[in-house]
Amino acid sequence: MNSAIDIRHSALKQGSALIVALWVILLLSLLIASFAFDMHVEADITSYHRNRVKAQFIAQSGMELSKVILSKLGEVDEEDFGMDEYEEQLITAAVQLSRGAAVRDLSREIGEGSLSLTIEPEEGRRNVNQLSDEDWEEILDQANIPQERWAELIDCFLDWIDTQSPDTSRLHGAGSQDAFYVSRGYKVKGAYGGETVDTVDELLLIKGFDEEILYGSPPGTPPEEAIRGIAYWLTAWSHGKVNINTASREVLLTLPGIDDWVVDDILELRLGEDGEAGTRDDGFTSIEEALSQIPALQPHRDRITVSDVHYLRVTSIGEVRGVRSAAWSVMRVEGDQLVPVYWREEQL
Repeated sequence: MNSAIDIRHSALKQGSALIVALWVILLLSLLIASFAFDMHVEADITSYHRNRVKAQFIAQSGMELSKVILSKLGEVDEEDFGMDEYEEQLITAAVQLSRGAAVRDLSREIGEGSLSLTIEPEEGRRNVNQLSDEDWEEILDQANIPQERWAELIDCFLDWIDTQSPDTSRLHGAGSQDAFYVSRGYKVKGAYGGETVDTVDELLLIKGFDEEILYGSPPGTPPEEAIRGIAYWLTAWSHGKVNINTASREVLLTLPGIDDWVVDDILELRLGEDGEAGTRDDGFTSIEEALSQIPALQPHRDRITVSDVHYLRVTSIGEVRGVRSAAWSVMRVEGDQLVPVYWREEQL
């Protein structure tokens, strides 16, 4: 009898020990799995940060490459073509810029990553500080902004830069005493002596302007109601004339009185004889050439340019193993030098 009881006790002890052992093994397995998961996550994070840093440096290298291209302006002749593919690519880009045409998506493999570089004359956009009421109406119309909002937007913009009477307002505008500015704790820029906006983003500080007007309606908005976003057509850094060698269709259509068919002709003829973008015959070589091919441009002669490049917008995107980093800036052209007036870097 006692022997049977002892056997049962021994079996119970062995069973308990087995259960404890199994729990210990389970806990150790969970602990090891947790360590392994943490190591995997940390490795991924480290890899991502390493790739991000590489992508940032590649993006910054694009800014230096734009300086190399600019240094070749005025030094190009026919003998320069026929070099190796990379050198000829730079020479072609220099020819395009010398004519006021944009250089888009110039690509190059760099180490483990790649670079995509776009250089656009800032004159391809409308200078927000030099717009007349008529210009504003064309821009707001192209952006599909309801006409009943035009008067407020135009007057509020003019009140923003009014240094003579910043506390009063136009009929549809808003001076510093307007509840919009009082509630936000700042005055119109004219109250501080500012006669121009420094960046297009500054428009967000002005009554009536919002992100939808500047950057467009969110996805899913019905097409007939969608606002297109005026920020993509504006700049604060050009000399006012519109460069027809690089301006987009939308920007060209904001010139008061210009017809669709005239814009179509500009877009077609500025591609040169080969009809292809990104080649060395891109762009009109002079205003006279443009007027001879498109006589309907004559009424706009004083508002357009082709090769005058005072500011360049440089967009450089570096990518390493799917991690992308962008650097973009607006550069003032001083001879063969580029002087940054605006710089921003961001992850894509």
